Amino acid sequence: MKHLNKKITFVLCVLSFGLLLSGCNVSLTKQNKNFAEKKLKKSADSAIEEWFKVDYAAQMDQYQQAIDYYDGMKDQFSQSDWESYQTQRAEWVKQIKEFKKNADLQKKYGKEKKKEVGKPEYTISSESATVNITVQTEKGKKLIFSVSYDKKGSQTELRIEEYKTLGQKMGKAGLNTIMSMAIVFVVLIFISLVISCFVIIGILQNRKNQKMAASVQIAPVPVQPSTAVKAPSSEEDLMDDLELVAVITAAVAAASETESADGLVIRSIVRR
Repeated sequence: MKHLNKKITFVLCVLSFGLLLSGCNVSLTKQNKNFAEKKLKKSADSAIEEWFKVDYAAQMDQYQQAIDYYDGMKDQFSQSDWESYQTQRAEWVKQIKEFKKNADLQKKYGKEKKKEVGKPEYTISSESATVNITVQTEKGKKLIFSVSYDKKGSQTELRIEEYKTLGQKMGKAGLNTIMSMAIVFVVLIFISLVISCFVIIGILQNRKNQKMAASVQIAPVPVQPSTAVKAPSSEEDLMDDLELVAVITAAVAAASETESADGLVIRSIVRR
């Protein structure tokens, strides 16, 4: 019985929590009266009707003519007026780009609304709201108009996209996948080629170093002059011996108090 009571209590808590969240969601979306679906739908219809009525090509030409006119009057402007005009000119250029985009859409899909397709889609939060309406034009093509509003109910943005079926979306997604994979493979092949080039460069460099080593000639080492005393020739030896004999004989004669050295005979000389 206790286990059954615990289960019932748990289920009631879960249900209460779910109701609380749903109540919070309803309060967030319905608290702002400006986000009432009927009011948003009416405002979005007016914005779409206005888009089809406007001739964006003509407005683009008017802005471009104004820019050309004032650009030619630069000499007549003061410095401050010219700077102010440059700010305004930047806004005009931005507006021209937007007009050109809308003019291209009108040219491709038509300038008249034929009917709405399906039900509007609402995205509502506490700060903003968006209404998506699919429209079929006079040419039988479809456009998706997304009208955004702030919390005061003022229109903040109007975006237009081409309507695409599920098959078209899948085809585009598949094409994007194929392109991404192709880019990845191309990059990998390029990296492989770069790595192989490094190997080839290393082989060529080794061959070049080998050729340079083979072509280098060893320079002859200069022979330093020897400091050793050259051996005297036989004639020089003979003259030195005779002089040495004469000196020794004179010394011996002087030591023996003999005036003449005729009686002295030197038989051998030993050099040390």
